[in-house]
Amino acid sequence: MPHGASIAEPGGRPQALWETSPLLARVPGLVHGFTTRAAGDLSAGPPPRGLPGADGFALRLLRQVHGCRVASPSAPEPVPEADGWAGRPVPGVLLGILTADCVPVLLCHPPSRTLGLAHAGWRGIARGVVTRVLKAMGVPAEEVWAAVGPAIGPCCYRVGPEVVRALGPDGAAPWPGMPGRYREDLGRRVRAQLERAGVPAPRIDRVGGCTACHPERYFSHRARGETGRLLAFAGWAPEG
Repeated sequence: MPHGASIAEPGGRPQALWETSPLLARVPGLVHGFTTRAAGDLSAGPPPRGLPGADGFALRLLRQVHGCRVASPSAPEPVPEADGWAGRPVPGVLLGILTADCVPVLLCHPPSRTLGLAHAGWRGIARGVVTRVLKAMGVPAEEVWAAVGPAIGPCCYRVGPEVVRALGPDGAAPWPGMPGRYREDLGRRVRAQLERAGVPAPRIDRVGGCTACHPERYFSHRARGETGRLLAFAGWAPEG
């Protein structure tokens, strides 16, 4: 599907190319979003068409490895190996992470214009990628605004005991009728980590739905074996 394509939602309405956080939308100059299936596979492409001033943006991606390394926007490598960004990108540069079921997290400290992005699968969550990104931002956690994007939900995410051991038993629930299998809510795990790190609950927004439940809206590797990727992005509008 080409970038910027439009597909219909149930009822015939055109599907938005990306979803935004009402909370982060209040930050002057911040451009952000979580793409939907309508934007196409953003694994190696340009920013979604239709962004305000999109012609003035460059997109930077990571080589994600389900780890906890955090890269700076000033990193000299074109595509750093990391699962998080933290720092102050120059205006006109979008920082991006790619997901298909994992949790995309956007963090913003408006006073200093510092941004953080995290690709949080269960391995990354267990290794503390979200809190590492927050720490690398170098700002007071109580002043950070956060948006947790579309990801596989507890309705569909069935895991084995190795995941529960890695994440801890709090929050895992037995999967009905399947001994040794458990229901996990990665989005809730991310939110809990942010709150424990000092981000106030009212400053944490949840955006979008379950990627596995809504194949018409999102790509899902776990539910459908798809290779397409959704893009979570954040940056500052070009000055002038």
